[in-house]
Amino acid sequence: MEQVTFDKAVGFILAALFALVIGVSMWALLVGDYMHGVMNEQAQRSLRIVGFAGALAALATWWVQGFAAHRGPVVRFLFALFIFVVAFSSIGGMLRVIYSYVTYPSQQDWSLSGLYWASQSDLISFVIFMLVPPRPAYAALILATAAYIAVFGPRIPKTA
Repeated sequence: MEQVTFDKAVGFILAALFALVIGVSMWALLVGDYMHGVMNEQAQRSLRIVGFAGALAALATWWVQGFAAHRGPVVRFLFALFIFVVAFSSIGGMLRVIYSYVTYPSQQDWSLSGLYWASQSDLISFVIFMLVPPRPAYAALILATAAYIAVFGPRIPKTA
């Protein structure tokens, strides 16, 4: 019983550190892209959102990886890749919605349809922000994140 609790605590600490590294790495990649020009406030806000979204998506992917823990390495990799991309895009869009609703509450439509369309538009604008222009470094970081989670994430050994 005591060993299981210790293992879970160490796993949580490793997952939190991994999420921190991924969040800082995603933020740093974009800062490197924008260093050649002057960043306006919107770009700085988007950079912070990318960092937080990357960290939260990595943490969520690590946690959800328990569902594929008994599968082979290829399935664990594909599962982690899919979950990370979906979580990263969703969390990034959600953080953009939250930021706009907190910063400019009087300018927002607070009805259910207004919240829905705001979340859709911010999700699409976040995904476009990440895809245009194409950033091979982000693709490599996303693949590396999925590979790391597949190899070092939660696993349940197969029993004979």
